[in-house]
Amino acid sequence: MALAVAVLMPAAAPQLLHVVQPQAAAVAPAAGKTFASTCRGDQVLDSRPDPKWVSESFANDRCQSPPMPAIFDGARSSRDQIVAAMARTKSYEASADAFQACVDHYVAARRAARPLTEAELVIENHRVLVSQRAKQRAQAQVDAEVNAFNEYGSECPDHG
Repeated sequence: MALAVAVLMPAAAPQLLHVVQPQAAAVAPAAGKTFASTCRGDQVLDSRPDPKWVSESFANDRCQSPPMPAIFDGARSSRDQIVAAMARTKSYEASADAFQACVDHYVAARRAARPLTEAELVIENHRVLVSQRAKQRAQAQVDAEVNAFNEYGSECPDHG
């Protein structure tokens, strides 16, 4: 845990440490290993999962991040499946907002009782940021699949 905090702290909140971030040099991938991105149109969706601890309750805050909506193929989906996926994404976004509010309330309550350590604050802030990015990914995913449906799978006969 201490190692995770030490790694996350400078990246998540450099203003807390007053550290000057050096310019990153171009680095070749180790032994040709890279992450494959999922591309749709002009969007790049990062499909790597978030660490499990991000979604679980931290320090008994009783806040759990909701699971991401299932990925689907808009080009092969029916209109009803697209509408259901859009509803699931909207529901997910509401649950993610509730999770973020839970974390905010926990931080405020803890501050009233005793100050949070820098590590606790960084971790809770990181959880909120990950949740916000996950909402953006979920919306980008459904947008890409709706576009694929409209372009390829709209159930309209071809007029070859």
